[in-house]
Amino acid sequence: MNYLKSFMALSLILFQIFLPPFANSSVYNPQVAEMLSEANPHRWMGWIRALSGADPIQTADGLEKIMTRSSLVMFEPDAKPSAFDYLIEELLRLGFVEGQDFQIHNYDFPYGDRYPQRNWKNIILSFQGDDPKLKKERVLFVAHMDSTSDNEYLIAPGADDNASGTAGLLEAASILQHYRFGRTIDLIWFSGEEKSRVGSSSFVEDYADWLPNIVGVVNMDMFAFDGDGDACFEVHAGTMSESQEIGYLIGSVIEAYDLGLTYDFLDDENAYPFSDHDPFWRKGVPGVLIMENSFYNPGETCEKSDRNYNYHRTSDTISYINSATGFSILQAGIATVAHLAQPLPPKLTGTIDVTFPGKACQLD
Repeated sequence: MNYLKSFMALSLILFQIFLPPFANSSVYNPQVAEMLSEANPHRWMGWIRALSGADPIQTADGLEKIMTRSSLVMFEPDAKPSAFDYLIEELLRLGFVEGQDFQIHNYDFPYGDRYPQRNWKNIILSFQGDDPKLKKERVLFVAHMDSTSDNEYLIAPGADDNASGTAGLLEAASILQHYRFGRTIDLIWFSGEEKSRVGSSSFVEDYADWLPNIVGVVNMDMFAFDGDGDACFEVHAGTMSESQEIGYLIGSVIEAYDLGLTYDFLDDENAYPFSDHDPFWRKGVPGVLIMENSFYNPGETCEKSDRNYNYHRTSDTISYINSATGFSILQAGIATVAHLAQPLPPKLTGTIDVTFPGKACQLD
């Protein structure tokens, strides 16, 4: 088995030396291409179906459906099944260990010390960087897990907003755990986004010591509706130059990995602030929002608005998900995060003798 792993690692190294002819973009990386090939649209859609109540999940009481992910309901002790509990169970099923790989951020809202078990929570899953010079730097891949509707206490499926992003982070977690990166990657599921972004706002206060080391935040918030099928979405970078650089990188990975997408690039004061990237912007931390084509942006690529009119309604269901476009956008997000974190070659095990024309070498 060690010889097989060594051969695979050597193949990736040689592949980086002799890139295929279609890899004509300066950002192309064979390891990132491999990550994207491992991404599974059916698995991603399965998580969306479970999180939005389209499919039942297995609980201690049998098969039940998650009917709402409202933060007002999700953390109540008698709210079963809970989407929060389901996410924890899925992380455990993927092999992650609480307290070691992921932590629960209880941010003492809205009940404080009165009912601590009912306070709202975020989930933080970390992949530690492997480069001694870069591992203290962090790349955040975030999405909000909560939903809302005109009847949020009972029915708030939020398939697009934002089971698409919640499931997207699960899909990313299932892939990233098999790779090494120079920088640390943190996947964060925020609660309270639908209540004035209280989860992400609490995070930037409670984890203030992280902020100087965050090189970028990629926020995935409702990106799976594409009613006109044009595969055009929006990247909101705002006025910070470092955020704009992340936006340019998104364009580069779309081209490099042939994802078939176009996007409106909002790099001015018209960028949309009302999601979980905004608390980071307010602290001077660079980040972008990736979302579907919700707005008409004059002079931009999409040329029109393709708004999901089921937004914040009980009708935001799996029926309106465009899985092809949404999955490609998710791949763009994963690739962007991977490039920001700087992929490292797999660790070689054992020793392999390699002979090139006129030269022999040994890899350990």
